[in-house]
Amino acid sequence: MADVREGILLGMGNPLLDISATVDISFLEKYGLKPNDAILADDKHKALYEDLINNYQVDYIAGGSTQNTLRVAQWLIQKPKVAVFMGAVGKDKYSDILESKASEHGLVVKYQYQDKEPTGTCAVLITDNGKVISNVSFSP
Repeated sequence: MADVREGILLGMGNPLLDISATVDISFLEKYGLKPNDAILADDKHKALYEDLINNYQVDYIAGGSTQNTLRVAQWLIQKPKVAVFMGAVGKDKYSDILESKASEHGLVVKYQYQDKEPTGTCAVLITDNGKVISNVSFSP
């Protein structure tokens, strides 16, 4: 695939920083979450992300459906900078991490940075030896 031009694939979407960690059931209970759940975060979940980062070993993944699709395409093609992603993020630490992780996968990212909303995040909470996963997403 060496003949594939850089920047030939373009995607626009809602970028999310996936923050993944293995947690115990008490962490879910602390935030009123249920196993095997997928919810949109509300005010009671605001502290969840910092709690997760400060108290567990986390993995960061450049997420959001369009960005995920481009990361997979980029991986299949095996040539960096073929895929370009555009989307809006906040001017915060999460957008810095998101850009770094997307770039590690060979994506070219052209984020629109804005002050009104934070970067979208998704907590992927794994419990019970990886059998139970709960997702908490905040998407402005």
